[in-house]
Amino acid sequence: MEWQRLLVAMLVAFGIGSLPFGYWIGRMRGIDIRQYGSGNIGATNVFRVLGAKAAIATLLLDAFKGWLPTFVVMQAIHRDAYALLVGAAAILGHTFSPWMGFRGGKGIATGLGVLLGAAPTVAGIAFLVWLGAFGLTRWVSLGSILGAAAVPIAAYWLGHSPEAIAILAIAAGVVIWRHRANIGRILRGQEPRFTWRRAEPSLEQAVLELAQVAVERFVLEGTLIEPDLKRLPRALREPGSVFVALYQGEQLRGLMGSLKPQKPTRAHEIIHHATRAALLDPHRPPVEPEELPTLRYVVYLVESYEPLRDSSQVDPQRDAVLVEWHGRAQALVPPSPDIRTPQQQIERAFARGGIPREASARLYRVRLNRLG
Repeated sequence: MEWQRLLVAMLVAFGIGSLPFGYWIGRMRGIDIRQYGSGNIGATNVFRVLGAKAAIATLLLDAFKGWLPTFVVMQAIHRDAYALLVGAAAILGHTFSPWMGFRGGKGIATGLGVLLGAAPTVAGIAFLVWLGAFGLTRWVSLGSILGAAAVPIAAYWLGHSPEAIAILAIAAGVVIWRHRANIGRILRGQEPRFTWRRAEPSLEQAVLELAQVAVERFVLEGTLIEPDLKRLPRALREPGSVFVALYQGEQLRGLMGSLKPQKPTRAHEIIHHATRAALLDPHRPPVEPEELPTLRYVVYLVESYEPLRDSSQVDPQRDAVLVEWHGRAQALVPPSPDIRTPQQQIERAFARGGIPREASARLYRVRLNRLG
């Protein structure tokens, strides 16, 4: 095949691969799938949000757009490297879809279609690896990562050409890279496990997932998510104020919040303050994408607060202290085992906010419900 014809075939495959079927299926149901669940347009997130029928349709259509151009080229020239190169273009189209602002899915279903079109035995081995990992852990993402890693190994074992193996290795690398946030959650034990029945998450699970997804989507894509209030616990559908803290190990990485609600629901408050804690904390630099897997999230729901007139009002093991200067909250010090006296907690609040101790700041005692 001439390189010009191969290039045309790759461009066509990229265009086919870029068709965002999961997004369109969500639109047919009246939602933007990117604003729900993990925000991904692939079959797993479609299943979580829209159910099995929509997910099966997404899976088959995403696989078909990888299979079609690969199979046509394979039947035309019977060279696995060329067919897989065209298939890789389809995967890139799915992963960096122009329809989605050069964002997209993670390429698993489309990659499976590519393998079925050019190397069906490799596809079978990768599927068995995926099935084994998923069956043992119920982590779809871990199965996908290990299945992708198995592809170039299986291709080598089955005697495919060196060019085909190299193409498959690069494609597998792209797929694994697209799962980097999942890898971080797996290492922290926070990756959600697959279930056929969607149970309402606990308040803590819902709060921490909302904060984490909000930060990751905004840092990686610049997108502010919209909470699916129907799927959240009642406490998050009601108005209420919150503080969101980001930690790296035991080091505070960002903290933002307010005593009075600024948004219509607590869910919106969490999204608002989580993204601000990541990027707009005046005392710390913005969170970088490579830091996301290292972050730990803590969300404080404000239950009550009152002006602090005397340090004896504060119990450092139960109460938070907030210092307000120039009319806005500057620093919050939650209860902590290493704080033994009210005065120590107050001093830490002034130091954390960079506020002179002699400044005429206002102090509040705050009762919090800590989650995380």
